[in-house]
Amino acid sequence: MRHLFSISFVIIYVSAITQLSFLAFSDVLDDGTLTYISVGLGVLIAPILRFYQKWKHHKSADVIIEYDSETIPFHNRLLNFPLIVVYTTMGCMGFIAITNHQFAADELKTKEFKVTGAGQKSVRHDFFEYIHLSDGVVETSYNLGTETNIGYKVGDQLIVKLRSGFWGYDIVEGISKKH
Repeated sequence: MRHLFSISFVIIYVSAITQLSFLAFSDVLDDGTLTYISVGLGVLIAPILRFYQKWKHHKSADVIIEYDSETIPFHNRLLNFPLIVVYTTMGCMGFIAITNHQFAADELKTKEFKVTGAGQKSVRHDFFEYIHLSDGVVETSYNLGTETNIGYKVGDQLIVKLRSGFWGYDIVEGISKKH
């Protein structure tokens, strides 16, 4: 029964990270690299925060204050490690996504891409249309939003306007069909 919690936590964690990654990095041509970096940093930072939290808790144990087990104030409770992993991963993902967009280059460049796939992804209660783009070297998915009247088909040639992001990956600014 104890392993059931661990397995269910991993499943929920992976699905949450997948959905958050789709929303945060769906306009970045990184092929998932920024997601992997965010998850790696989050998992590495979590033990550091846990050790700091325990150190602070043990340091404050010099002051003797007795609480009932159900009345411990929130600021004195220790967060469990899986919760810290979730918070640090989502924090790293947010930090990388925001800095990549806020500090991106101003100049636009254009590049030709081909649509290699199209589909729909559900995030919570919304459905988002997306297309897979490929230029022969990089392949990634691009979030078109909730509009379903955009008609891109597999094989369409697209002209994509790009900006270079802070972390070195291109950000899609606009898409138009090649005539």
